[in-house]
Amino acid sequence: MNDTTLQRSPITLDRRLMIGETDYQVTAFPTDDQRIDLCIVSSDGDGQVISEISGGLSPTDLVGLTDVLTSTLAGLIAMTSPPLSSRSGPPPERRGRHPNQGARWTAEDDARLLTRYREGARLRDLMEEFGRSGGGVRTRLEHLGELQQGEPWRPAAAPPAPAGAPPPAAPPPPSS
Repeated sequence: MNDTTLQRSPITLDRRLMIGETDYQVTAFPTDDQRIDLCIVSSDGDGQVISEISGGLSPTDLVGLTDVLTSTLAGLIAMTSPPLSSRSGPPPERRGRHPNQGARWTAEDDARLLTRYREGARLRDLMEEFGRSGGGVRTRLEHLGELQQGEPWRPAAAPPAPAGAPPPAAPPPPSS
C-alpha cells in the first residue's frame, strides 16, 4: 500500500465484540502521517474499563506486528496463568500427557527437584511428583548442572546411619 492508496481509501473500523461478559470496542482510522490509529478497549458488564491498548501502526508493518503481538500475548498468558499443577485438571487436549509438561519450572520446583534427586529419588517418583515426563525431569537436572548429558541416573543414596550407631560391618570376603 502506498501513500496515495491510504489517503484515497481510508481504513476506518468501528467494531464491537462481545466475548463472554466482556465487551470489546475496536476503532481504527487513518492519520495524517500515513499511519493507522488503533484503539481497543474492553469493559465488563457494568461498563467498567478492564483493559485499554492504543497506538499508531504503519500499514506496511501490520503482518509483522500481528506475529509480535500474538507471541507476546501468548507469553503473557503463560506467565500470568496459574501453574498446571494448581488447576483442577488438565484441559482435554492435554489428557493422557504429564500434567505439567511444557509448563515453566519455578525456582521452588528447581530447589525441590535438586533436593529430591540428591536424596536418591527414583526417576519415576520424580515424574509423578512433578507431573513431568522422564525426559523433562532429566533435562531440567542437566540444565541445573546436576547431571551431564548422557550421564546415567545415580542410584538411590544409602540413608545415613543414626547418630551413635556402629559403622556397618564389612562385607564378607568372596568365596572361592
